[in-house]
Amino acid sequence: MALMAALLVGLGIMLGTYSVILKGADRRQALKEFLELEMEQPSKSPEVLSDMMERAGAFAERTFGKTPTGGKLRTTLSQAGYRLKVGEFVIMTALYSIVLAGLVMTFTGSVLMAIVVAAAVPVFAMSRLKSRHRKRIVKLESQLPGMLQLLAGSLDSGSSLLLAMELAGQEGDPPLSVELGRVVAESRVGRPLLESLEAMAERVGSRDISWTVEAIRIQHQTGGRLADTLRVLAEFMRTRLEVRGEIRALSAEARISGKILIGMPVAIGGFLFATRRQYVDPLFSTGIGRVMLGAALVGVVLGHFAMRKLAQVEV
Repeated sequence: MALMAALLVGLGIMLGTYSVILKGADRRQALKEFLELEMEQPSKSPEVLSDMMERAGAFAERTFGKTPTGGKLRTTLSQAGYRLKVGEFVIMTALYSIVLAGLVMTFTGSVLMAIVVAAAVPVFAMSRLKSRHRKRIVKLESQLPGMLQLLAGSLDSGSSLLLAMELAGQEGDPPLSVELGRVVAESRVGRPLLESLEAMAERVGSRDISWTVEAIRIQHQTGGRLADTLRVLAEFMRTRLEVRGEIRALSAEARISGKILIGMPVAIGGFLFATRRQYVDPLFSTGIGRVMLGAALVGVVLGHFAMRKLAQVEV
């Protein structure tokens, strides 16, 4: 009996394995036939969608690109490290606004909430750009002291400033290496080096890089050892980074408390909306409820900015 049971179990395992292999082979054959059919008669919908997006982006670029707001948005996109055009960013933001407003309208049935969400999407997008810009500046400024030391060593060895920047761009890490590579490329096509450096400082928006460019400009006009000046700047910036790290560690508790206080109303409201819909339904279906909900949202946003301002210490 034990031998018969073992044989039956083994036979069952073999049949199961064979069926899995056969099913996988059928799936691979079906996938192969689908891919061959797609290669013979490719779908046109992605091309049509891409063409529509390009046309919409070009229209938005013509409409907003040459306005003062478009110029500021272009600068913000460049500072955040995005290679998007103004029109592309506007179209993407508008699409997100329409989709999210439609979802909110579907689930809540409130036109006011849909309008609030549609208006909040551009605000969130701009806040995201500024946040990415701040993170990019932090990364740039953390790389800058080491890069200045490398430039000073190259200058001491007899290299020119342009050649030292090219070497630093090749040896360094992005995003600073990308900016230096752009400066070198602009200089090689005929743009003056100082003008390229000033454009980089304006494009990046970092105070430390602006100080570095100003020091290079002064040394270029008055003469002297640029390598020594770069070393002094590197030491000064490294000290500032250490002080910033200490301040960030000391203010960590306040920043975490602020995030918890901001997130608790949203989390509790979402939980009640998902589990006890009838409990929070008056906030969406009655006039006084909508007013209270709007006042709560305004209070959360104001509290977020107030706590964020208190936790910031300029060095």
